[in-house]
Amino acid sequence: MRTTSGALAALATALVVSAAFAGADHSPAPVSTHDGELAGIEHGGIVAYLGVPYAAPPIGDLRWRPPQAPAHWTGVRPARQFGSECMQGRRRAVRGTAPAMSEDCLYLNVWAPRRARELPVMVWVHGGGFFAGSGSQPLYDGADLARRGVVVVTLNYRLGRFGFFAHPALARENPSEPIGNYGLMDQIAALRWVERNIAAFGGDPGNVTLFGQSAGGASVEDLMASPDARGLYQRAIIESGVFSTPATTLEQAESGAQAAAASWGLSHPDAAQLRAVAAAKVLGVGSPLAMRTGPMIDGKLLPEDPIAAFESGNVAHVPLIIGSNSYEAGFFPTMARGLSSRFAGEWPKVEAAFDGYGTHQLQAIEGELATDMMITAPTWRVARAAARDGLPTYLYYFTYLRPSERGRLPGPAHIDEVYAVFDHMGLVEPHTGRETERIVDEIESRWVRFAKTGRPTAEDSQWPAVTPERLRVLEFAPRGPRVRGDFARARLALASTLAMQPLAPAGR
Repeated sequence: MRTTSGALAALATALVVSAAFAGADHSPAPVSTHDGELAGIEHGGIVAYLGVPYAAPPIGDLRWRPPQAPAHWTGVRPARQFGSECMQGRRRAVRGTAPAMSEDCLYLNVWAPRRARELPVMVWVHGGGFFAGSGSQPLYDGADLARRGVVVVTLNYRLGRFGFFAHPALARENPSEPIGNYGLMDQIAALRWVERNIAAFGGDPGNVTLFGQSAGGASVEDLMASPDARGLYQRAIIESGVFSTPATTLEQAESGAQAAAASWGLSHPDAAQLRAVAAAKVLGVGSPLAMRTGPMIDGKLLPEDPIAAFESGNVAHVPLIIGSNSYEAGFFPTMARGLSSRFAGEWPKVEAAFDGYGTHQLQAIEGELATDMMITAPTWRVARAAARDGLPTYLYYFTYLRPSERGRLPGPAHIDEVYAVFDHMGLVEPHTGRETERIVDEIESRWVRFAKTGRPTAEDSQWPAVTPERLRVLEFAPRGPRVRGDFARARLALASTLAMQPLAPAGR
């Protein structure tokens, strides 16, 4: 997410980490990468390679430096367990195992069908507000997606102050290096690893789809606007990753970094003194400054605000799927509260445009407005800009609500579509069956076909591309996908106007 706040703290408990790939049948033959040989594990026809280093550990003198090449190794390195997740607030254990956490965390994971050859590659960037999450969460296990004929890669990247920290002392130390956006640099380094090595796993390095949700979707948006990432992927999917809050400027990031250093007792530190600060202090759990981090416009890796880059055409020209969920605000329980008072002067217009998901109740109207202000309106703005610049752009709107949520929520909240993307409804839905299998197939089949061909459906009429003149959208509705024309035009126009005063918890 574009910035972080207390409302995003829910991510620390809502996201969980995985134990090692379980139930392995046997160990397949090792694969050779540019750094050495790897031994994975196989189960159900899918081979997994876990905890693969794609960069040197960013520790000691490499803290707050661009990622460096990993060390070569001799012999066969076991790749059967996930690597440590990056530094973040401790989350609850899963399956009785507390996840390891370390600054030494730049690892990725690969899932590939047995005997794969030149398959499309899908590289997933996890969400978590840029302060939580990992590529090893059970939700992101790539085995089921890989069974559809793709190679899936998930990755860790530096988070919080470890990943986004722009103290002026770092710039003075290495004036020619980019500073601040270390988490984005990690993502680019992982893409470069894929370019060099994925053929050994049966993937096609010339057909890579970069996709992510929330902060992961925002990362895809950022990398589309970054010259440093050009040519490393050929398609992109942004899920609930475009936010109304503007990107942080370098000046704001430097000010925040100086405030953090002052809280560590360092008023005028050099780079060495900053790197000597204990990791627990840098992490700063409980500090009001701890989560105020994220990508910044540094003038090098990220030259301008990503939305502005889309509107000026300064983005990677690749096919794009982009969309959001109908009740994003459900994941941020305090965000919508009090909007009727905040916008009291505009509230009659709001009530005329919003129906509160058919209930006309105040709380539901506030949630609908918050969702549209925070994500829906800016997402559609980016989709239209991308189409105007000639990118094949496919817009979706996810309204399918899981059976266990019906009667409790008016629509799917932030992250809900990801359970379908990875075919892991069982993690959150006790009543899986034909209906949940259908929504999984509807999403996965389109995502995979897009990765293979650059088009999510065989017929244009099944999911028409956006045009500058017409904003058509594929709605993943409870009764099945349906194409809709420009709907809710007045509602989204009003939300866009009100979003000029962005919601504080929205961010990225």
